[in-house]
Amino acid sequence: MTNRLSAFVFVVLVGAAVAQAPPQKLITRALEPSAEDLARLNLVVAWRIYAPVGSQGDSIATVQPFEDQVFVQLQSGTLLAIQAHENPKTFKRAGDVLWTMRPAQAPGVARPVAIGPKEVYLTLGQRLLILDRADGKVKYTEELPFSANNAPAIDETSIYIPLGNRRITAYSHVEKIPGHRPPKPYEAPDPVRRVSLIPEPGDALSTPQNRSPSIARLEILRPPFKRGMDSIDSVTSIGMLKNVRPPYREVDSSRSPSVVGLRNLRNIYELSEKESITRVKHLWELQAGGQLWDTPILTADPNDPESQRLTTYTGRNVFTSRREAARTNGIQTQYFTQAAITAPLSNYGDNIYVATADSNLVALSVADLREPSMVSSTLPRGKFTTGGPIQQKPLVTENALYVVAARWGLIRLKHGTLEPMWTERLSDGRIRARPNSDVVQLLSVNSSYAYGIDRGGRLLVIDAIRGSTLSSFDVSAFTLPLTNDATDRVYLAAGSGLLLCMHDTSRLKPEFLRKPPVAAPKKENPVIGEPKKEMPPMKEPEKKQLEKKEPEKK
Repeated sequence: MTNRLSAFVFVVLVGAAVAQAPPQKLITRALEPSAEDLARLNLVVAWRIYAPVGSQGDSIATVQPFEDQVFVQLQSGTLLAIQAHENPKTFKRAGDVLWTMRPAQAPGVARPVAIGPKEVYLTLGQRLLILDRADGKVKYTEELPFSANNAPAIDETSIYIPLGNRRITAYSHVEKIPGHRPPKPYEAPDPVRRVSLIPEPGDALSTPQNRSPSIARLEILRPPFKRGMDSIDSVTSIGMLKNVRPPYREVDSSRSPSVVGLRNLRNIYELSEKESITRVKHLWELQAGGQLWDTPILTADPNDPESQRLTTYTGRNVFTSRREAARTNGIQTQYFTQAAITAPLSNYGDNIYVATADSNLVALSVADLREPSMVSSTLPRGKFTTGGPIQQKPLVTENALYVVAARWGLIRLKHGTLEPMWTERLSDGRIRARPNSDVVQLLSVNSSYAYGIDRGGRLLVIDAIRGSTLSSFDVSAFTLPLTNDATDRVYLAAGSGLLLCMHDTSRLKPEFLRKPPVAAPKKENPVIGEPKKEMPPMKEPEKKQLEKKEPEKK
């Protein structure tokens, strides 16, 4: 009996120890799927790359395709420019790294970048960097008044940055404040020219014919006699010298800069120099009523040059403002939704799509939002209610709008009216929306298929016409799925730095989801020339002469 009791106690103690032991972590490494598995999904790998991940805490943060390039940013702030597809003009292959930019200090939170035709705009904490898109070199830097909350928005002339202090600040990337570089400081010559007392025979004034030369300008009184070469002023003035050792240079910096008007003493060493760098010009600043978490949307009517507006939101307030202002900009119009806004705004044409916390998606008119007399009474053009809150930015294409709702799934909607395109008919004859409830995150779409991730980490291939799942494959090792809202390419990233770019086998060239905006036609000024002079009336004899010259018609 005692042995059984002791054995039972031993088993209980061992079980308790095993239960209290920390579970072992299973570390998995992401591997590229085989060609056979991808062929079953009708996919193929376009290119692959291992990003230069520095430590275990470093990983891929954002992937942003733009034209023929892809910009990949790491959590450490490192930015890579990759060739998206082959370019015969530059002899670049798909997947080639064009350049890499490593910041001197990690930003803490990696924000997306803004890409222009010739420059890349990057925010690292409280600093704005403008890079050359061709080689990645830093062209200009600017100290921001506060850290940025998201990527800046850019147009042809300006940069608009949402800050963490509830403000939007605007800079001009066209107009610059020129820097100053002082001329080379004056360098006084060394007064002591000779360091040796040995006389030089070549310069001697004593010759066999002249045994007793004048000693008025002689350097020494022993033959051979040399003329004195040193100047009388052998001690240079040290009033404006940087040091008292040759070569003598005047002071080229201010030893005690004024700190009266400084906000902080972080870069005070830069103020002690006479040289100043070229800076971008600050335009204006706008104060909002709450935190600004989204990149502003820039809207304009191509036929109206005065319709350029900046649209963003805070809380449940969608407001607009002008892009051009003096030092301080103000809110022009405001539209209040019925609930708080839960996802970034999307824009297509004259429609702005707003997702709210009451599981509704509404479409608003851009023209009505910028008119102060109509914004208070405007009604949504369309409204669609999902089965859960929308927390991801809707993906906009030329033909449709893809929306993912939490605990509900993916649905495809029409532009403007927001009518569902994936429907089913009930037994009583009614038609209702039929979402794909397996999708948790949308990766990319094309005209035939949509690609998403389910709760188990599987890659889903969905029919874009009907919304049903066609095939799936486990990609749970790729823990960083990325949404591509520019092209039809599918990107998968892993913590080890592996980045895969995949596409449909029948689409070798990337398919852009949205066409580039058409610029407004420029109005040509009519050339005003000299008015044509009227011919004086012909006299009767002249008419008779012309009639005689014309042959008779038979």
